[in-house]
Amino acid sequence: MRKYIFEELDSTNNFLRDKKDLREYDLVVARTQTSGKGRRGNQWRSDEGAALFSFALKKDKNLDLKEYRKLPLVAGLSVLKGLSDLEDLEFQFKWTNDVYVGGKKISGILVEMIGDFFIIGIGINVNNKEFGELSERATSLSLETGKEYDIQGIVMGVVNEFKLQYVRLLKGEWSELKSEMNCLNYLKGRRVSVQLPDRIIDGIAGDIVEDGMLELNTGVETMKLDIGEVHIKF
Repeated sequence: MRKYIFEELDSTNNFLRDKKDLREYDLVVARTQTSGKGRRGNQWRSDEGAALFSFALKKDKNLDLKEYRKLPLVAGLSVLKGLSDLEDLEFQFKWTNDVYVGGKKISGILVEMIGDFFIIGIGINVNNKEFGELSERATSLSLETGKEYDIQGIVMGVVNEFKLQYVRLLKGEWSELKSEMNCLNYLKGRRVSVQLPDRIIDGIAGDIVEDGMLELNTGVETMKLDIGEVHIKF
């Protein structure tokens, strides 16, 4: 594993995406990001105090490409397990790629495919103290426990945890992984609104099912979603 550490980058995903000699598990960490990326092309500035990192994963020739649709979920479970090793908090997984604690977001994940590689970008709120207008929806480890943490140690812990969970996926243990996710499924039983490319659908979220899809009971039918921005309705 080659490790690159920066005080500031535009985006850790961009750094690996542009690298000409990319190798599996190349890892880049930044103290701050000026143009961090989220799903659907959203951008935000990430300030000091968060764990901001990306690593490269080479496509395995023995795993069908459609199986890689599950990668954000496996990454999310890895973050959750890595954080649970640190603190006994009620971490939950929000389909498809967020980790929550106490009803607030603590981590987000972005997976991009570049040639034969997947770039897995992860942001974890670790020592952050201020979230401004997002304070009702976001939290950090430090805010939850009152402690300060070694960010580099958390990064390595999560990457090592991902390696373990990815091996399980390669070995065909998706059913077991899915079961663990559903035990920690933040959305299950909640009324949600799902923004699809062409419409908005309301319903009650259910289990994460085969192919990493999310069940949604609209009252008329039970759908299976593979994309969509999910908002909880209070």
